[in-house]
Amino acid sequence: MGFFLQQVINGLALGAVFALYALGFSMVFANMKVFHVGHAAIFTWGAVFAWQLTENLGWPFYIAMPLVAIFAGVLNSLTYYVAIRHLQGRKNADMFIFVSSLGAGIVLTESAILLLDNKVVRLPFGLVAAHTWSVGPLTISSMQLLMLGTVALMFVALRWLIGSTQFGREVTAVAADREAAGVLGANVERISVSVFFLSGALAGVGASLVALAFNIVDGNLGHNYLVIAMAILVIGGIGSVSGALAGGLLVGLVSAMTTGYISSSYRDVIVFGLLLAFLVFRPDGISPAAKVANRA
Repeated sequence: MGFFLQQVINGLALGAVFALYALGFSMVFANMKVFHVGHAAIFTWGAVFAWQLTENLGWPFYIAMPLVAIFAGVLNSLTYYVAIRHLQGRKNADMFIFVSSLGAGIVLTESAILLLDNKVVRLPFGLVAAHTWSVGPLTISSMQLLMLGTVALMFVALRWLIGSTQFGREVTAVAADREAAGVLGANVERISVSVFFLSGALAGVGASLVALAFNIVDGNLGHNYLVIAMAILVIGGIGSVSGALAGGLLVGLVSAMTTGYISSSYRDVIVFGLLLAFLVFRPDGISPAAKVANRA
């Protein structure tokens, strides 16, 4: 029982971080109805930038992480302007945007691989003070508390931003109907680039935490967890903030149990099986009414 409960803690911490990654996909899809596959490369660059700041410049992790979020947000916004914006409104725009996003992702991924010289690099040791606390048979680490606390703070802030501000109401309107929102006075262009910035910032924070937790950064980091992000996207409910968190926690638990009781090599297989089960029996996800970015 002690091992089972420990895997639950491990799964919740990891799943919460992956939820940030998946939520970035979800926000863009809700806003533009396209799968921004280049988001995986933004996640990779978030980890690379975290490594640059902490290893090469010697910055503390707590200062580096907010800067990584800004960098990833700006990079994703630039991707929108370069690869996506000019394709909107064209015939078969969804397909053109998907292909262009894929191409941008390939360019960014290959650039990261070249920067790292096709090597796996690691963040400096001791960026976060290593403490553990024992609660009965459970052991909780400072790293797990950092992951859970950061994700909780960001989800609460995002729920407030989307659910309680004028900006959030405009995001909701654009996600529901872009043309109608524009007619009613919403600045669709500004909303779209803002959503891309937020999406990238979430990926940057998630990548920083993953790089710190596993102490591994490589040029394919975002693609390594793409299946998990896709599963969370569908299981949670596309466009749902709380759904993404619930889906992330569920997928994290399944991943931890698979790793602990079977083998880590079967993790993606089991997660993909869970994804297929939701597609068959609950295709709208945990939050079935999630149609726009602020649904819970």
